[in-house]
Order: sequence, then C-alpha cells, then structure tokens
Amino acid sequence: MMIRYGSQTAGKVVMGKSGIIANNMFKINLNNKIVSNKYMYYYLSQKNIFDYLKGAQSSSTMPAINFGILNNFIVNIPELEKQEEIVKILDSIDRKIELNRQINDNLLEISKQLYKRWYIDFEFPDKNENPYKSSKGKVVDSDLGKIPEGWTVKRLDEISINFDFKRKPLSSRERKERKGNIPYYGATSIIDYVDEYLFDGTYVLMGEDGTVINEDNSPVLQYIWRKCWINNHTHVLQGKGISTEHLMECLRNTDVSSIITGAVQLKINQANLNSLRYVFATEEIKQKYENIIEKIYEKVRKNTEENEILKQLRNTLLPKLMNGEIDLNKIEI
Repeated sequence: MMIRYGSQTAGKVVMGKSGIIANNMFKINLNNKIVSNKYMYYYLSQKNIFDYLKGAQSSSTMPAINFGILNNFIVNIPELEKQEEIVKILDSIDRKIELNRQINDNLLEISKQLYKRWYIDFEFPDKNENPYKSSKGKVVDSDLGKIPEGWTVKRLDEISINFDFKRKPLSSRERKERKGNIPYYGATSIIDYVDEYLFDGTYVLMGEDGTVINEDNSPVLQYIWRKCWINNHTHVLQGKGISTEHLMECLRNTDVSSIITGAVQLKINQANLNSLRYVFATEEIKQKYENIIEKIYEKVRKNTEENEILKQLRNTLLPKLMNGEIDLNKIEI
C-alpha cells in the first residue's frame, strides 16, 4: 500500500473538466436523450474497453486512437432509467473513495502543520502545556541557529537507515514475464506488479533521479507499507531513533533544491541526501510528537486500504453492470 507525494500523468477518461483541450485528447459530445455522460464515462473506464482501444491504435511507433477507431466503436446502451441505476451504484462507491481521499489529505495537512509547529516554530507544549517559544522557553545556539535547550542537530543519515543496496531494477520485458500482485515502485508511483517482493515493511521512498522535486521545492516522496519490489530510481529509507512517519514529516518539510544535481536529468545522490540536517528533540518531546502522528498515519493507512478494496469492488462490478449480469433490484445502496 502507498501514499504518494508527487505528480503523475497517465492516460485516463475524465469528465466534467473545463478549459482548453490539448491535441492529445478527445472531447466527446453525447446525445443525452440516448446516453448520459456519467454512464459513458463509466463504460469507457472498463479495462476491457481500454485494452480494446489500445489494441486498435493506429501506429506502433506513435500509438494513437483516431476518429476512425472511435466512430466504429460499438457501445452497449440500455434505457436511460437503467443507465441511471447503474451510475447510482458506481457513483456511490466513487463518492466514498473520494471522501476517504479528502479525509487523508486533511489528516496529512494536519500532520504537516504539527511538524512545523513543533520542529520549526518550536511551539511544542512545555512542562506546563504552554507553547514553548511563546512562553520564553530557553534556547541555545546551534549550527542551524537557535534551538530549544536539550535539542540537537543531526544529519539525515543519523536519523535514517538507507536500504538502497537492496533495490533491484527489472526491465519491462522481465516484468512482463513475472506478472503478479506485488507492487513494483519507481521514483513517483507503482509502475507495475510482479510475482515476488524485495521489501516488506514501512518505508519512505524519495525520488533519486528524474522526477525528484515538487513545485514547493519539497522532495517527491512515497510512504509505503507491506510487501513490494522497488527499482533503483528512488531512495529507500526508514527512521532510525525516530519513527518512519516522523522521518516522512521531516522530509515533507524540507527544501531540497540546493542538493539537486544534473541539468537535464535531475538527481539527488546519496551523499547529498545524507548531508541534510534536522533539529532533534528530547526523547520526551519526540515520544509525545510520535504518539500523535502515528494515530494520524494509522487512520490514513486504514482509509487507503479501504479505498483499495472499494476500487477492486468497483472494477469487479463495472463490467458485470454494463453487461447486464447483475440484477439491479438486488443491490442496495
């Protein structure tokens, strides 16, 4: 399972988007007296339809779906009333998925702001539960400026374990021959599924080359758990002396623009990565902080896993609903 922090583009069906249409997309205007927009959206979202269109592409060197392919495409269209019933079922699943995603976004924003308040603004609760800095808590000099008394400054390699040595890339041909259900991670996302795993646990992945930085100069990160295979385009980290979730928040709040090398192919090498430095709280403060964020991440993991189940349910129901294999009267929403 994964939470991703970064961008990804992929071919997909979209609906209800406004703006200028790029020349690598089609805009389809439908006769809504015959077919609804949402029904067609779900119809075209089926894997077998995607596979059909992919196989019918007009060129092997530059794959493309042209108007001729679409014009000859046959669509199964039931009565509008039945379309609405099908859409209602699928839409209810998608709304729940979207709600979970929004909840996760809010939880992770809370977690990010909490790190900033405790570890950047130094407004963690003092022994009287008052904000430390605002309550004139004692500070001392450090390489990173004034920090709370008892705190230290440590390099990233002092608060993390690097597992890059365990990574192993697989070519597209090798992955094709080793299809399975284990996620295969690249620099920004899952890019395939294979039959074995190299890692089993909770890790932070940080893009090493290619896509390595977000618009706000923070690194491209993935927070993952469970079994997986990871290629050599992303650093693989766990917390050392701090939780992996704590490490994730450290990195989410880091400007990495100064450690990136390469003009054409951007890269964050391991030496530059390890040179990053962070303030390190006392054991008491660290434990209080980690107790809070672990509860946040636990909820995020739960919502993410629920969404995976819901997506599987939707993808299973989708072709059956479109083919009339399911009695709509027996489904309660």
